[in-house]
Amino acid sequence: MLGMKVKGVDDTDESDDQELEAHYMYMAKIQEVSPDATDSGPIFDTEPEQK
Repeated sequence: MLGMKVKGVDDTDESDDQELEAHYMYMAKIQEVSPDATDSGPIFDTEPEQK
């Protein structure tokens, strides 16, 4: 019985590690900047419009 409990904990730890690795890979992927974005300039007006 104890052996089963320890095995269950090990399985959970491995699952958590895989989930954490997937999260970091996802975050790295969405933070990549495309070459087109670097040359596009600011996405907002540098000076507010005068009304």
